[in-house]
Amino acid sequence: MIVKDRYRSEFFQMNNAPVQDPGLSWAAKGLLAYLLSLPEAWEVHLRDLFARSTSGRKPTQTALNELIEAEYVKKIHGENMRHTKYIVFRGGAGLPKGSLP
Repeated sequence: MIVKDRYRSEFFQMNNAPVQDPGLSWAAKGLLAYLLSLPEAWEVHLRDLFARSTSGRKPTQTALNELIEAEYVKKIHGENMRHTKYIVFRGGAGLPKGSLP
């Protein structure tokens, strides 16, 4: 049995698809849930993710790379490969692999 409380604030909704995606590790699912819980205008920075993780740098980077490969996150390089941006998609929007912008 799963008990679900009704929350009035301090919650977010997430598409079931990534959580039930058998191709994603538990670490990647957890990182995606964390990223989707942040405000929409939040900018993802690797140093910040590493600082907030109890798993360490390498497992966090591995989970992020997994999300990029599965197209739940898109990595965009700025000029001279600096100022990298990450765009987080809610469940990949149900699009076929390779179709994200």
